Amino acid sequence: MSDVNPYQQPEADVVGRATAPGDMQLSEPRKVTVGEALAWIGDGMKLLSGHWGVVIGALVMIFVITTVLQFVPLIGPLAQPFLMTLLYGGLVKIFHRIDTTGQSDFTDLFAGFSQRTGPLLLLSLAQLGVFVAIGLLVGVGVVAMAGTAGVMSQGMDPSMGSGGFGVGSLLLGLVGLVVMVLVAFLFYFSVPLVMLTDTGPGRAMSLSFKACMKNLGPMIVYGLVAMVMVALGALPALLGWLFVMPILAGAFYLSFKRILTES
Repeated sequence: MSDVNPYQQPEADVVGRATAPGDMQLSEPRKVTVGEALAWIGDGMKLLSGHWGVVIGALVMIFVITTVLQFVPLIGPLAQPFLMTLLYGGLVKIFHRIDTTGQSDFTDLFAGFSQRTGPLLLLSLAQLGVFVAIGLLVGVGVVAMAGTAGVMSQGMDPSMGSGGFGVGSLLLGLVGLVVMVLVAFLFYFSVPLVMLTDTGPGRAMSLSFKACMKNLGPMIVYGLVAMVMVALGALPALLGWLFVMPILAGAFYLSFKRILTES
């Protein structure tokens, strides 16, 4: 007699569900401690166990594509931000598969070219627009500051005018740094939000900014530690990056998962 129960419900394809876009469930941004943020680094290393080759291969491929685009006149620089967003979407897909199934697939790197492609490209366009707008504002600020310094220096000691310009440049630099950090917060978690949760670009940017601001202290400490790791990894002819970059990529995925999803 057959052991098959004709009344049994068909079983779901667990692997297929686990790696499908939108499988991760969003939550309100959580607040983490500095200790939890630093633990992402160690946990990112654990996540890579058995998958180093795939992740290193994916990161090397991204580096190669980025380098090649630099030598393509006109089209290369224009295409780079769009291609990089699609590839970063694929990279988080690789880590999502590792996290949910214990398996890895190098072809996931190109998932952004067939899944969530439109929203990812719109996200790239938004990012490009923001940076162009900032560049224009900085340019206008520099011109205005130079004009003001020139007017003030008329009839004054030239050294006083140059000193005022120096102070103005310092202030403008500090303001620019703060603005760039805030803009980075807009896009920090936006790619995994779009790729893995079916979130639209606008809401992804809003949630990313909210999550980063809610964890400002831990994010700053984690960022400083990550910068030190990258600097140390660059010392032996950049070979250390083959060890450091996969760990930081895994830590990034885990930071997104633990701050913004029901995990």
